[in-house]
Amino acid sequence: MMMSRTLKKSVIALFMLAGTSYVFASQVSEHCEAEQEYQSAHDTILCETYSEGLVAVEQKGKYGFMNIYGDIVIPIEYNEVGSFSEGLASVERNNKSGFIDTQGKVVIPFEYDRPSRFSDGLTRVRKDGRYIFIDRTGAEVLDVDKYYNLNPFSYSEVFLNGLALVEIESKQGLINKQGELVVSVEYDLINLPFSENLVVVKKNDKYGFLNQQGQEVVPPKYDNAVSFLEGLARVGYEGRYGFINQQGIIVIPIIFEEAYSFSGGIAKVKKDNIWKAINKQGEYV
Repeated sequence: MMMSRTLKKSVIALFMLAGTSYVFASQVSEHCEAEQEYQSAHDTILCETYSEGLVAVEQKGKYGFMNIYGDIVIPIEYNEVGSFSEGLASVERNNKSGFIDTQGKVVIPFEYDRPSRFSDGLTRVRKDGRYIFIDRTGAEVLDVDKYYNLNPFSYSEVFLNGLALVEIESKQGLINKQGELVVSVEYDLINLPFSENLVVVKKNDKYGFLNQQGQEVVPPKYDNAVSFLEGLARVGYEGRYGFINQQGIIVIPIIFEEAYSFSGGIAKVKKDNIWKAINKQGEYV
């Protein structure tokens, strides 16, 4: 997974806080700005794994973790490692994965395949050919094998705000941590994540919005829609654009040839081939 420039800068900033290791931090800064890995004197520092004050290092095909001072705090002895999330990181030994805490203590035994990062207190793993969710103690809390596909929200994190996306025969829905369907599997697209407690959905080539309880606040009836920002969402119908509020009421008429979402109380719109700015009352400013 490539690390964003923002995350790289966070890594650098935290390394720079370690005043006694300024030279080391400067080296990390120089190299992690430019690339995904940094080869120090003896170890390869995997910049993209930085999280919770620790970064993975590789030496002769084995992996461990280093702190912001450049000290190896988790021995370089694992075949693979993931980044820390919610205080735990996946590590692999003898072709099986488990989880360690930030002190290097094994808290979930080595008996899983294909681990994801912890999110909302759960992680998805594979065991005996089944995909399951386990909690921070390693207890199985949910068997998702009955679903054809369980999609991540971003990278390998699966649950977010207590919900996960499920897909059956190309239709999508949402389940909670108990495996109960909160949103029935009937949508062509659920465009996660939620924004301002609502999410864009697509059904029969039309777009609408659901709340986190699975209720259709805005039934799918628009040709397109984007997420809510500052209380309003841009929607399109028959080649024109306008804005609705969170109750689904059209508050700015669908009359514009193009339109951008609101930012700072202002939105750019195009009418009669001329770009202008409007406020939330639809007035030109």
